[in-house]
Parts: sequence; C-alpha cells; structure tokens
Amino acid sequence: MSVKLKIYDIEGKVKGELTLETIPDGFVPNKNLIARSIRRQQSNARVPRASAKTRAEVKGSNAKIYRQKGTGRARHGDRKAPIFKGGGVAFGPKSERNFEIGMNKKERKAALRQIVWSKIQDGNWALFGDFDIGAPSTKTGRNFLKAIENTGKCLLIIPNESKHETTVKSFRNLSFVTIIPPERLNALDLVNNATVLAHEGAFETVRATWGV
Repeated sequence: MSVKLKIYDIEGKVKGELTLETIPDGFVPNKNLIARSIRRQQSNARVPRASAKTRAEVKGSNAKIYRQKGTGRARHGDRKAPIFKGGGVAFGPKSERNFEIGMNKKERKAALRQIVWSKIQDGNWALFGDFDIGAPSTKTGRNFLKAIENTGKCLLIIPNESKHETTVKSFRNLSFVTIIPPERLNALDLVNNATVLAHEGAFETVRATWGV
C-alpha cells in the first residue's frame, strides 16, 4: 500500500511529500494485540503506594487484654488483633505488590508498528522539517498548529538535539501538546493523541527502530 505523508514548513504550508510503501495491502490493526501492549505499559508504570499495617507492624502493647478463662467473654490476645479498632489489617494491600506484566518483544514491536500504520492510514500523521524560528515563541507554535488545522491533542516527535531546542521550547507550553524524542516512542502516547507530527529525521529513526 502506497501512502503519502505531507511535509510542512513553519508557516503550515506543504513543502513536500514522502511516499511510504511499507504498509501491507488490506492492513487491519490487531486491536487485541494493541490493547495488551497498552495494558502492559500502564501496569508496569503503576506504583503500589497503598500499604496497610499488619498486627505485627502496629505499635502498642503485646499484653493479653484479660485472662483466658473465667470472664465469660471470648478469648483474646492483645489489642492489635484485626477485629479491634486501631488494630492491624488482615489481608490488606502491601507496597511490595508487583503489577508488572510481561509481553514478548516481537509482540510489543508489532503492536507499536501497527499503531503507527493506523495513524498514517487514517491521515493523522504528518511530517515537518527544520523550523527556523529564531527565538522560542509559543505563539509561533500555536499558529503553526492552527495553520495545519490541528484541533485535538497532538504528539510531537522531535530529535533530542541542541539544534531543535528552540522548536521544543516553542511547543512545550501548549497543554494539548506532548513532546518526545523518537527513541521514547510508545503505544500509550500514540493512542492518547489524535494527531502525530514527526520531524523528518525523527521519522527515519522511528522507521529504522520499529520497522515502519
């Protein structure tokens, strides 16, 4: 399948096109594979903060609250038992819990590649060249996105190089824009953003890394 990607300049005008012929004919994304990849990423980023104390960890006296026999009441040990207010928690959450989910490396690569292909196929992926902005300007960045009629959340893929620092600074204050280098491309950011704008050099890195 042959797909053409538009290449924009800083004014939002099309200065060229890139023909991509790697998308298979009749390509249909594997939604189950993509969903598993996203679930794995979210689970592996989860930090287990909830942690309840057991009766062994609760501060307090270890003394038996009253004698074993002769009172007519139930047998008890100390006040740190789970049935008492202020006591330990039985089977509560612990900070040592591991939420990590494994996934085959080939599957992860295939899932990300399919998301990229889907974005390109739907016309939600475009390219841009080197921007000659001069000084950082959020207004310039906003005007560029308006010129290309971008209305939703946008993912910018820009090489992590000093010569692109001005471009990054011109977009990073926009709340609906996420900026990442090509090496950190991931399934979650791709799915969470309606449009993807990639620098030409960054796109070549994406193609070489993920087989796009």
